[in-house]
Amino acid sequence: MPTTKKKVSVLNLILILITLLAISVAAYLWFQNHSQSTTKAQEEPEVTSPVFLTLKPFTISLPVSEDNIETNKIIYIGIVLRIADENQRTVLLDYLPKVRSDVLLLTSKQHVNKLKQESGKIDLQEQIKTTLSRQYDAKHWVKVDEVLFTDFIIR
Repeated sequence: MPTTKKKVSVLNLILILITLLAISVAAYLWFQNHSQSTTKAQEEPEVTSPVFLTLKPFTISLPVSEDNIETNKIIYIGIVLRIADENQRTVLLDYLPKVRSDVLLLTSKQHVNKLKQESGKIDLQEQIKTTLSRQYDAKHWVKVDEVLFTDFIIR
């Protein structure tokens, strides 16, 4: 009888080890799968469609530089603003007269010679973006992500 108890206890020990090994493998696989899905979720941010606000085109009289004999330069410019979400678009629409006024005043200070160059146009885009990205009232902050020119004619 003593040999039978040893065989049973050895058999129980082997079964316990196999069970622990199976549990360990299952836990390892579960954690590997769980960490990969968490990593994938963190790597793939939610893709949202862009929100655009089209401003009516501007016709603005521009100053000429002192060394230029040309007078009466006019610019016709169409602008589209890309913003983060519909809430910011609503704020800009609510303050549209102020937005148009700011763009008009800023653009009317530009010189013709500068705007004829690509760097001048890019600089104007940045200035408009900086001017319009601000707090419009106590509750609403707007950040303009991009300023796009849809029309740009100098006469």
